[in-house]
Amino acid sequence: MKDSFKKVFGSKNRILVVMAHPDDTELYAGGTVARLTKEGKEVRVIKMTYGEKGCKQDDIPEAKLKKIRKKEDRTSMNILGISDENNVYLDLGDGSVKNNMETIEKVVRQIRIFKPDLIITHNPEDRIIRFDKDENWLNHRDHLHTGIIAIDAAYPYSRDISFFPEQLKDSSLSSHSCIEFLFVDYYYHPDNVLIDITGTVDTRVRAHSAHSSQYSLEHAQDFADFFTKLPEYPKGKLFEKFRYVMAD
Repeated sequence: MKDSFKKVFGSKNRILVVMAHPDDTELYAGGTVARLTKEGKEVRVIKMTYGEKGCKQDDIPEAKLKKIRKKEDRTSMNILGISDENNVYLDLGDGSVKNNMETIEKVVRQIRIFKPDLIITHNPEDRIIRFDKDENWLNHRDHLHTGIIAIDAAYPYSRDISFFPEQLKDSSLSSHSCIEFLFVDYYYHPDNVLIDITGTVDTRVRAHSAHSSQYSLEHAQDFADFFTKLPEYPKGKLFEKFRYVMAD
């Protein structure tokens, strides 16, 4: 098992994370993001929604839960080393992320502002996620749409100046091409790479547990163990797994 951090991120300075909900970054890539900021990389995290309907069976008004989740998320991002400037909420409505031009334009704006070298986002293909022969789960509709939107926004919409030309009247925005991606929620794919998070797993767990309306510290640790501590990994080593794509 080989750590691909240097291969993937060695020449990168700016990494954009595009996720559907608060806590998605921590759940799927928290250790990697913590390692990136620790290494001095600039990371911007976009949340498509506030996750304001994710109350499970608790009867919490959406407006109240939105405030709670925003506060928790800011704490979590601070733990991961994400500045307030690089913590972006699009507020598209939990469960209502639409794959349309209006949403693509919002993500294009962020790409043209931030100009990432690589984008981390959701699995854009699979409705059913297969973890192993005994474990499967449904890909949340918001996750699926977010992954597709991130790809579309990167190509061709943020690159080609005929798309959303009114954005380019702002001198801080310019055409930008990003062709490298890490996709979460791929567990059996020939493009998969492993990122060693042995040194940042504790940061991942603390950040994840900051979403205390959703997770306890014990739950956050259980998720870290489930995703990063697999039998085939070398003893004492923890990894987050991604599909790495370079698509020119």
